[in-house]
Amino acid sequence: MKKIITILTIVPLMVFAGLNVGKVTNTLSHIKGKKTLSFFNANTHIPLEGKLKLTSLSTADIVLFSSKKHKSKSTIVNSYKKLKENKNSIGAIYLKKGRTQIIFVKERLDAKGLSLSPKFKKHILHEWQLDPLALVKGLK
Repeated sequence: MKKIITILTIVPLMVFAGLNVGKVTNTLSHIKGKKTLSFFNANTHIPLEGKLKLTSLSTADIVLFSSKKHKSKSTIVNSYKKLKENKNSIGAIYLKKGRTQIIFVKERLDAKGLSLSPKFKKHILHEWQLDPLALVKGLK
Protein backbone atom coordinates (compact mmCIF):
# COMPACT_ATOMS: atom_id res chain seq x y z
CA MET A 1 0.00 0.00 0.00
CA LYS A 2 2.82 2.40 0.87
CA LYS A 3 4.47 1.69 -2.49
CA ILE A 4 1.30 2.60 -4.36
CA ILE A 5 0.93 5.87 -2.45
CA THR A 6 4.60 6.70 -3.08
CA ILE A 7 4.25 6.01 -6.79
CA LEU A 8 1.08 8.09 -7.02
CA THR A 9 2.83 11.08 -5.43
CA ILE A 10 6.15 10.79 -7.28
CA VAL A 11 4.85 10.28 -10.83
CA PRO A 12 3.02 13.64 -11.03
CA LEU A 13 6.11 15.39 -9.66
CA MET A 14 8.27 13.84 -12.38
CA VAL A 15 5.81 14.85 -15.10
CA PHE A 16 5.73 18.51 -14.06
CA ALA A 17 9.43 18.78 -13.16
CA GLY A 18 10.55 19.56 -16.73
CA LEU A 19 12.04 22.76 -18.05
CA ASN A 20 9.72 25.65 -18.82
CA VAL A 21 10.24 25.33 -22.58
CA GLY A 22 8.38 28.56 -23.36
CA LYS A 23 10.63 30.55 -21.03
CA VAL A 24 13.74 28.90 -22.44
CA THR A 25 12.71 29.52 -26.06
CA ASN A 26 11.76 33.13 -25.36
CA THR A 27 15.08 33.87 -23.65
CA LEU A 28 17.18 32.15 -26.32
CA SER A 29 15.35 34.01 -29.09
CA HIS A 30 16.50 37.31 -27.53
CA ILE A 31 20.22 36.55 -27.85
CA LYS A 32 21.52 38.92 -30.50
CA GLY A 33 24.61 38.70 -32.65
CA LYS A 34 25.88 40.32 -35.84
CA LYS A 35 23.62 37.98 -37.81
CA THR A 36 20.60 35.83 -37.09
CA LEU A 37 21.76 33.05 -34.80
CA SER A 38 21.09 29.38 -35.40
CA PHE A 39 20.94 26.72 -32.70
CA PHE A 40 21.57 22.99 -32.48
CA ASN A 41 19.68 21.15 -29.75
CA ALA A 42 21.80 18.17 -28.68
CA ASN A 43 19.09 17.00 -26.26
CA THR A 44 16.14 15.85 -28.34
CA HIS A 45 14.08 15.26 -25.19
CA ILE A 46 13.67 19.03 -24.82
CA PRO A 47 11.22 20.15 -27.52
CA LEU A 48 12.17 23.73 -28.28
CA GLU A 49 9.48 25.81 -29.97
CA GLY A 50 9.35 27.64 -33.29
CA LYS A 51 10.93 31.04 -32.46
CA LEU A 52 14.42 29.56 -32.73
CA LYS A 53 16.22 28.76 -35.94
CA LEU A 54 17.25 25.15 -35.35
CA THR A 55 19.84 23.67 -37.67
CA SER A 56 22.51 20.97 -37.86
CA LEU A 57 25.54 20.84 -35.59
CA SER A 58 27.93 21.83 -38.36
CA THR A 59 26.07 25.04 -39.27
CA ALA A 60 24.85 26.09 -35.80
CA ASP A 61 26.22 29.15 -34.03
CA ILE A 62 25.21 27.94 -30.56
CA VAL A 63 25.03 24.34 -29.34
CA LEU A 64 22.44 23.63 -26.64
CA PHE A 65 22.78 20.97 -23.93
CA SER A 66 25.69 19.05 -25.43
CA SER A 67 27.66 16.64 -23.27
CA LYS A 68 30.75 17.22 -25.45
CA LYS A 69 32.94 20.33 -25.51
CA HIS A 70 32.89 22.27 -28.76
CA LYS A 71 35.94 24.50 -29.15
CA SER A 72 34.78 26.45 -32.18
CA LYS A 73 31.16 26.99 -31.11
CA SER A 74 29.42 28.75 -28.26
CA THR A 75 27.58 26.36 -25.99
CA ILE A 76 24.81 26.52 -23.44
CA VAL A 77 25.16 23.74 -20.89
CA ASN A 78 22.65 22.02 -18.63
CA SER A 79 24.17 22.66 -15.18
CA TYR A 80 25.74 25.42 -13.12
CA LYS A 81 28.76 23.21 -12.45
CA LYS A 82 29.40 22.73 -16.18
CA LEU A 83 29.08 26.49 -16.70
CA LYS A 84 31.85 27.08 -14.17
CA GLU A 85 34.08 24.38 -15.68
CA ASN A 86 33.58 25.02 -19.40
CA LYS A 87 34.93 28.47 -20.27
CA ASN A 88 33.58 28.18 -23.84
CA SER A 89 30.05 28.01 -22.47
CA ILE A 90 28.15 31.31 -22.59
CA GLY A 91 25.33 30.17 -20.34
CA ALA A 92 23.44 27.42 -18.55
CA ILE A 93 19.82 26.31 -18.48
CA TYR A 94 18.92 23.80 -15.80
CA LEU A 95 16.40 22.83 -13.14
CA LYS A 96 16.87 23.69 -9.49
CA LYS A 97 14.19 22.68 -7.01
CA GLY A 98 11.78 22.13 -9.89
CA ARG A 99 12.28 25.62 -11.35
CA THR A 100 13.90 26.55 -14.63
CA GLN A 101 17.14 28.48 -14.08
CA ILE A 102 18.67 30.49 -16.93
CA ILE A 103 22.11 32.09 -16.54
CA PHE A 104 24.40 33.85 -19.01
CA VAL A 105 27.91 35.17 -18.33
CA LYS A 106 28.33 38.76 -19.55
CA GLU A 107 32.05 38.59 -20.30
CA ARG A 108 31.63 35.40 -22.31
CA LEU A 109 28.74 36.85 -24.31
CA ASP A 110 30.81 39.96 -25.05
CA ALA A 111 33.82 37.89 -26.13
CA LYS A 112 31.64 36.05 -28.67
CA GLY A 113 30.05 39.28 -29.95
CA LEU A 114 26.67 38.37 -28.46
CA SER A 115 24.24 40.24 -26.25
CA LEU A 116 21.00 39.55 -24.46
CA SER A 117 18.06 41.93 -24.61
CA PRO A 118 18.01 44.33 -21.61
CA LYS A 119 14.67 42.95 -20.42
CA PHE A 120 16.52 39.71 -19.58
CA LYS A 121 19.22 41.37 -17.44
CA LYS A 122 18.15 39.25 -14.45
CA HIS A 123 19.67 36.25 -16.24
CA ILE A 124 23.12 37.84 -16.62
CA LEU A 125 26.00 37.23 -14.20
CA HIS A 126 29.59 38.40 -14.28
CA GLU A 127 32.44 35.92 -14.47
CA TRP A 128 33.56 36.67 -10.91
CA GLN A 129 30.09 35.77 -9.58
CA LEU A 130 30.61 32.16 -10.66
CA ASP A 131 33.47 31.84 -8.16
CA PRO A 132 33.43 34.62 -5.54
CA LEU A 133 36.41 33.05 -3.76
CA ALA A 134 38.55 33.76 -6.82
CA LEU A 135 37.84 37.47 -6.31
CA VAL A 136 38.97 37.29 -2.67
CA LYS A 137 42.10 35.35 -3.62
CA GLY A 138 42.90 37.98 -6.26
CA LEU A 139 42.83 40.76 -3.63
CA LYS A 140 45.58 39.12 -1.56
